[in-house]
Amino acid sequence: MGILPIIQLSRTEFNKKDTILRELSQEVNDFGESFQNTVDSLIETLKNSKIAIGLSAPQVGIPLKLSVINLNENKAEPTLIIVNPKIISISGKKDKKKEACMSLPHYRGEVERRDKINISFQDRFGKPQTINIEGFLAHVIAHEIDHLEGILYIERMKNLSDLEPVDFFK
Repeated sequence: MGILPIIQLSRTEFNKKDTILRELSQEVNDFGESFQNTVDSLIETLKNSKIAIGLSAPQVGIPLKLSVINLNENKAEPTLIIVNPKIISISGKKDKKKEACMSLPHYRGEVERRDKINISFQDRFGKPQTINIEGFLAHVIAHEIDHLEGILYIERMKNLSDLEPVDFFK
């Protein structure tokens, strides 16, 4: 499939309800060739972006519980692939971070999340995994899992009027 177009809402559409970005994604049951191609395309799309560190299938119009994450600036490190993730526990201190999203470009906002998360998921081949994550990566994974549940980070903000314009999407 190659690089996929990312669904992007304009500022006036941020509260739009009739978009795949607001829908609950479907569990992955078939880990065959078609799914593997989707994973590869999602990784390629993530790596093609200069600023993206996480990308979920709904953001490219695919309603599957699949996210890819790579915090490495040049994306040289292996990409974390999470399929059918389930949050086991959220703990730690409350931590506020500025979040942005490729699907809500040109803005960012402060979101409070706990700084520790424990999730179960499947790898790209369906093998069950469990990981404990802390800090920034915990924020990123929580943001991506929200996408799979049809939740955008702006719904986690205390006040939407606190959105800040940013120009790093150029």
